[in-house]
Amino acid sequence: MSSKPAWRQLIPRYQVPPLPPMSGTEKLALLIGTGLGSGFAKPMAASWGSIPGFFYFILVSRLPWPAALAIFAAMLIPAVWSGTICERLLACKDPRPVVIDEIAAVPFALWPLWLHWPAHLLSWFILFAIYRVADWAKPWPAHALQSVPGGLGILIDDLISSTYMGIGLFLFLRFFPSVL
Repeated sequence: MSSKPAWRQLIPRYQVPPLPPMSGTEKLALLIGTGLGSGFAKPMAASWGSIPGFFYFILVSRLPWPAALAIFAAMLIPAVWSGTICERLLACKDPRPVVIDEIAAVPFALWPLWLHWPAHLLSWFILFAIYRVADWAKPWPAHALQSVPGGLGILIDDLISSTYMGIGLFLFLRFFPSVL
């Protein structure tokens, strides 16, 4: 039995697995794929990795919407590229430390906030929890599409889950606009 209190197990710690020798390009892909290393945080790497995604959304969504949409769309390219390389480096399908999929998918979940800015701080925490549940639940066809190889397979399930959340958030805010 551990002498540490249970709450101490939730404090993030970083665990980088043994990695093969890497080229500069592979190091860059690993840095991007792990969300600047946030994916190496334990426990709950995907949750820690989603936090930069929320900040990314907040910063980019303050730009004029055509520029923000272009950046959000462009982020999908390095997400697929780095995810593919990270799968090879970490030698498994959809490795836990790869969180670029969560980061790139956040705008697909939160886009309705553009219509209802600003959101209260409590709303951000609630939206974060809903985002994590949506990612975990993997609604149809997200779970089945995880079998797609490489970075596209890593990203597509998160895009689908986030799109479902974005539609749900839009409908919720349509009928309850003053909640945020």
